[in-house]
Amino acid sequence: MNTVIITIVGRPNVGKSTLFNALAKKRIAIVDDVAGTTRDRVSLIIKHGGYNIELIDTGGMGLDPKNKTEDAKLWPQVQQQIAYAISKSHIILFEVDIRAGLTGLDKEIAEALRRHNKPIITIANKADNQKHDLGLSDFYNLGFKGPVAISALRSRGVTDLWNIIGGIVRELSLDKDIAGAPADAPTEIKFAIVGKRNVGKSTLVNSLAKEERVIVSDVPGTTRDSIDVSVKYKDKIYTVIDTAGLKKKPKTTYAVDLYSRYRTEEAVVRADVVLFLIDATQKTSEVDKKITSFIIEKAKPVIIIINKWDLARATSNTDDYFEYLNKTLPFAKFAPILFISALEGFNTENIFDVGSQLYTQARIRVTTPVLNRAIEKIRSRIPSGGRVGKFLKIYYATQTGVNPPEINFVVNHPELFSDVTLRYINGQMRKILPFKEVPIKINIKGHRT
Repeated sequence: MNTVIITIVGRPNVGKSTLFNALAKKRIAIVDDVAGTTRDRVSLIIKHGGYNIELIDTGGMGLDPKNKTEDAKLWPQVQQQIAYAISKSHIILFEVDIRAGLTGLDKEIAEALRRHNKPIITIANKADNQKHDLGLSDFYNLGFKGPVAISALRSRGVTDLWNIIGGIVRELSLDKDIAGAPADAPTEIKFAIVGKRNVGKSTLVNSLAKEERVIVSDVPGTTRDSIDVSVKYKDKIYTVIDTAGLKKKPKTTYAVDLYSRYRTEEAVVRADVVLFLIDATQKTSEVDKKITSFIIEKAKPVIIIINKWDLARATSNTDDYFEYLNKTLPFAKFAPILFISALEGFNTENIFDVGSQLYTQARIRVTTPVLNRAIEKIRSRIPSGGRVGKFLKIYYATQTGVNPPEINFVVNHPELFSDVTLRYINGQMRKILPFKEVPIKINIKGHRT
């Protein structure tokens, strides 16, 4: 055992995600006043007091809603995710609202938690000052550890909570296995799965993880946060990041949608390889084009993944689809394309192999002589800048970085290098150099005389 697993549970809107972020000391989970904001279980590995701690945030526990809203449709899956998190945890943090006092639903949840026979700490949140601490008396009769008065928003009482957690770890002798233990195997590659809504991102995560790790539903916008899932494949550990489905920006006015978009963009930035999912049964849209532009702008290696191919292959073939994508997403011609069915698991394991290849390509460094031999091959074919009396000339090039490969070109007239010229050079360099399927960042610098 290398990790202490701590799960935060409670009814909706007691501040579970705020507590998760306070313990993690960073903003990971989405926080919003709207009940039901958290749906999937959000987890993070941190180090505290010499231990490896896996923190898990969960959705709100409660009675089965009788209404027919979209949130109500997801209730069974949310509760299933909570149950799984509780079953795998070593310590449970039962969070309540000290200002609201002990509610009937709190009592029902407490009764359900007792059946798990695990250490439980009562967390009385929203105690912003000592006056609020007077409300602790309501929760002593629950019979759990604590209660601990905290303000997750202000990080008040968090140190006291960690002290109690440490005592439980020692009491259960978990520290004999964990203290000073080596961290889990390092993550080799981070994959961020992006795409518009309902293309099958969460289904793909579950297919790669070989478990129901995230909620899958036909309700638009089911995934709201970015969920990191660790997956082992061929003795390597990968982080697969599920993200919220993107939609047209002008319609994004809801606060959770805005933060979901930010978290998706952040996931692309921290990923090593982006898995861009497209629905094979639909035409590429403006949203698909904007996602492509963002990935290219961030110079991220990307696999274009055509999902639901099981539904499309009866009326289409891969050659035609390749040609179609080259026309609709021309700036991503260099990216490898995979045809999969996340639902059936068809061709999904190839994602690890192709992703590993892109990860390696993006980190290759070539020598200056190799670069300059490549320039010699393409120099005569480079389009001119179109200025009368001026001719484009490249003196030499050097590679200055990796991930993405970054190349500095020293030239006579930087202003002659139009976007068309740069795209041509980029394409030609990709053909000659070992960067065939990843973006290359080119910087143009004037020659000092």
